[in-house]
Amino acid sequence: MKMFFNRWAAVGGLLLVLTANGYAQSGFTVPPGGTSNLPSGSSMNLACAALTVQGALNMNSAQVDSANAVTIAASGAVDAGQSTITLSGDWSNNGTFAAGTSTVVFNNGCTAGPMQLSGNTVFYNLTLSSTSGSTFVIPAGSNITVNGTLTLQGTNGQPITLVSSSGSPAVINLGPNAHVNQVNTNLNNVQIGAGTNSQGIPTLQTWGLLMLGLLLTALMVWQQRREHS
Repeated sequence: MKMFFNRWAAVGGLLLVLTANGYAQSGFTVPPGGTSNLPSGSSMNLACAALTVQGALNMNSAQVDSANAVTIAASGAVDAGQSTITLSGDWSNNGTFAAGTSTVVFNNGCTAGPMQLSGNTVFYNLTLSSTSGSTFVIPAGSNITVNGTLTLQGTNGQPITLVSSSGSPAVINLGPNAHVNQVNTNLNNVQIGAGTNSQGIPTLQTWGLLMLGLLLTALMVWQQRREHS
């Protein structure tokens, strides 16, 4: 029985290596307590199947293409490193996602239906794109942060739409050095770069500066009168 198990373990490891170096695979799961390391520079095509992480996944600089849903369970941890993940389904993060300098790209390569993000995730680069006017559902609140580049890309006549997951506003926060590329995009109860990264200080806008100038002038007049009295 032990020899039988070891043989299948060896075959499973061989399949993982072949897949990670450019072969297609129908789904990929890291089980609870398990650890998977993708070789740097490798490529794995999931053929519109799911990526499920219940253990630890170290991605290094690998590329994962054509994923459908990406699910990080509460017991799951992804070290994204310098990798690229391309998916066409839902993103559900209930565990740990260490973004590194990675890129996560949503497109409609596998489906044209709505794609939903859920959970709290800090991305480095995040791209939401579609050539058929897809809808992206953003979690209500300030659950999503982008520290690198946020790209929102629709096409002429087929803009993408970002909507909140509930009646409350959804916010995609921007890190201090983040950039936004936005083309052909509709925002429906979704704010970009608001919340914890609000831009501008209202008291220092035009009216605030005017009031401050008047107060300083009044203070100078009062001071001059006091000196001459």
